[in-house]
Amino acid sequence: MMIGQLAASTGLSVRTLRFYADAGVLPAEGRTASGYRVFGPDAVARARLVRTLRELGVGLDDIRRVLGAEASLQDVAAEHIRALDAQIRLLRLQRAVLRAFVGSTSPEELKRMTDLTTLTAEQRRRIVDDYLDAVFGDSPDAVAARMSMGAPDLPDDPTPEQVAAWVEIAELLRDPDFIATSRRMAQRARAEGPQPDVAQFEVGKAVGTLAGPAARAGVDPASPEALTIVEHLEALGPTPPEERTQVADRIDAFTDRRIGRYWTLVGIVNGWAPHQAPDDIIDAWEWYARALRAHA
Repeated sequence: MMIGQLAASTGLSVRTLRFYADAGVLPAEGRTASGYRVFGPDAVARARLVRTLRELGVGLDDIRRVLGAEASLQDVAAEHIRALDAQIRLLRLQRAVLRAFVGSTSPEELKRMTDLTTLTAEQRRRIVDDYLDAVFGDSPDAVAARMSMGAPDLPDDPTPEQVAAWVEIAELLRDPDFIATSRRMAQRARAEGPQPDVAQFEVGKAVGTLAGPAARAGVDPASPEALTIVEHLEALGPTPPEERTQVADRIDAFTDRRIGRYWTLVGIVNGWAPHQAPDDIIDAWEWYARALRAHA
């Protein structure tokens, strides 16, 4: 049949059919004496398949592979699905970045957010691993294991809040001052060994329930009321009053608001249920340290 007849049978324009023919996915069987293309009886089905695959976004190279029996239609479809999935993930990230950026006027911020969120999952994980390597080195550490297991994992379809949280995490983990502070904390913990004062569950819970309200109420750490709280907390652990200054020193050494902020951000990225705000916890411990010093 002539190209006009093929166009009428397939609903495709003559221009499109010529393009397919020139691209090698719709070869003509020959030409007339006047030079017009002549197509065989299978051209209608072939043209319709090409149109369908093109509408699905399959490239001409893959279509040639299918029509040339170099690859099955199922294999090409599977490859295209994987490519579409990757593209969808990228589009979702880009959408979330733009939504997170709304309200800002800094082009540099948009570039920074884009650079950090379009990293692959492996590249994002590398930021966390580089931080852990810089802080803990090769020595096994329970804190390092916890941070590794609870590493932020940006979902494929993040919210603007998750994008903003991930960007803040990435910048925090690459901050030289934060790395240095974390390393000092790790080295001190390794040198002193496990201590029950700060980490003990019952004491920790009691600091939140006793020192926390006192801190929020503005109770003077040097007051008799504060001393009562200190003595109550000491009764839960083995710390004698003569060691109050040492306990306060340790609290100060292991209390950093940026660590608390890190876990808050990780919770946002990973979609964890919200717990007590880290700032409230740190306020409680800092007040307790001041009370220990005041009554040393």
